[in-house]
Amino acid sequence: MNLNIFKYIIYLKAIAKTIGVATLLVFLTNCASVVAPEGGPIDKDPPEIIRSEPPNFSTNYDGSDIRIYFDEFVELHNLNQKMLVSPPMKEMPEVRVWRRSIIMSIEEELMDNTTYNFFFGDAIRDITEGNAIENFQYTISTGDYVDSLSVKGKVIDAYNLEPTKGVYVMLYDNVYDSVPYKELPTYISRTCEDGLFKINNMQDGKYLMFALKDLNFNFIYDQPEEKIGFIDSLISPTYIEKEKIQIDESIIDHFSQLDQNLFITDLEEEKEEEKEEEKADIPFFEMLLFEEKDTIQRIRSSKFTPPGKISMEFRIPFDSIYVEDYKEPFDKDLKYKEFSKNKDSLILWLDDVQRDSVFIKVWDKEHLIDTIIKPIKPRVSEREEIEDPKLSISFNQRQRVSFFDDLIITASNPIKKFDESKVEILLNDSIPLESTWESFGTVNRRFRYNVDFEKDTTYSILIPDSTFTDIYGLCNADTLKLSFNTTSKEDYGSININLTLPVEKDNFILQLLNNQDKVLSEKFINKSDEYWFRNLSPGKYRFKVIHDKNNNKVWDTGNYLKGIQPEPVYLLQKTFEVRDNWEHEVIWDITR
Repeated sequence: MNLNIFKYIIYLKAIAKTIGVATLLVFLTNCASVVAPEGGPIDKDPPEIIRSEPPNFSTNYDGSDIRIYFDEFVELHNLNQKMLVSPPMKEMPEVRVWRRSIIMSIEEELMDNTTYNFFFGDAIRDITEGNAIENFQYTISTGDYVDSLSVKGKVIDAYNLEPTKGVYVMLYDNVYDSVPYKELPTYISRTCEDGLFKINNMQDGKYLMFALKDLNFNFIYDQPEEKIGFIDSLISPTYIEKEKIQIDESIIDHFSQLDQNLFITDLEEEKEEEKEEEKADIPFFEMLLFEEKDTIQRIRSSKFTPPGKISMEFRIPFDSIYVEDYKEPFDKDLKYKEFSKNKDSLILWLDDVQRDSVFIKVWDKEHLIDTIIKPIKPRVSEREEIEDPKLSISFNQRQRVSFFDDLIITASNPIKKFDESKVEILLNDSIPLESTWESFGTVNRRFRYNVDFEKDTTYSILIPDSTFTDIYGLCNADTLKLSFNTTSKEDYGSININLTLPVEKDNFILQLLNNQDKVLSEKFINKSDEYWFRNLSPGKYRFKVIHDKNNNKVWDTGNYLKGIQPEPVYLLQKTFEVRDNWEHEVIWDITR
């Protein structure tokens, strides 16, 4: 800042102290006073810090109470969850609100020649609208200087590469593998909207850097659902030299009769307004946030539905499920087993429904997961409340069907008999077609129409009652009708992507996403080449590439204790709009 301008500002503020702030504002703006109308705009600004006693970044702190003044009334929100002191203290300071200030009392004796950082997070808010001061930190030193080293970086989600807000970045000087599970960090910060973070006033040394989406606000990694990130090696902070403001002492002498706090406040405000001049390059640390794979398996829920259906949902996908009845061994009643695509649920249809109950042990490989006891025959008091079992069937399509899609019938129970001769299929409402169906799946519950559809054509299908009979002797009681038109080739567009991979001959997954980031299609590739995505409905699309290092055809998360980072993900930020009957060319060189 220009020195003359700075002198002028101090001079004006001194006048304001003497003649009143309102008069000076009129003098500066050269306009009439304006009264804010009732019901004006909502206050969205957080409280501003006027001054503190002792001032922020003070040295030779003697242990007296710390008081921080604001320009409006404030309150403390979840302070016990959000406040952290580094280095950690045995007893947290007592913090209380008094009018437009907070008072912090430190009871324990502090270490000599140590810089203490009091991180409030967003706990300090105004009492009217709840506007919070983000990442507020107060710093003092018990020695002759304040530690001046810093680190900065960014935290992004490992799978979608989005910046993550509200993630704690924690540094430990006591370095061992399990320290995030056991100890509070030495230094801490929290990411902003753009995922960026910065930690100041650090001592020189080697630190372990760890990121935590802390669900219970205890600054310990103690819940499997908490997302984490880490840097593979120890990091060292760097010095940032700030531009110093030279003050003409004669200005201060001239106004020596005024409250010296005015000048203290002015200097603090001017320093905050000055940009930091970085005299040395600061390493920028980027961490990938991920949730470790949960390895503790158990059954989340189980349900029995008459006449013989048992449904089970598992906490995580299973490897190999084995089911046995430990009181009355199953005979043929376990031949109908259906696993979900993600292997996180299982449905059993029991043939033998004469038994009163089942006593099931469920194993995942050699590990016993759970024991389930389910009554098959309801008690007399419950029989009136249970609906009679029935067989229902449904189509997977509606009134407009893609010419390249399958038409599928799904039954609620495994089917023992399907009388295809009863099914009536008409082309253009007049030409009868042969009913040709193919069963697929493990339990004879799904049937696919095994004829290619013609483009831009009308079809109608009628399935009368008693066409299907399930393993319990139940028949479909309703007639099912469906009339639909097929699409034409001109209704769709395509994308040809010319892709250059970062590593040749490694395994990658090329994914096509819609504008909600849902995976619509994927290809498993191992070389740079051109790849086509055809028959795309008009809309917006983009691409993602996953480096499938273990070639298991899925994205794998990381593991902190094993030092494994998540599999690398590359996202083409540009979105492509596909139009009907249109080919789109895309060039993506991931190496750039």
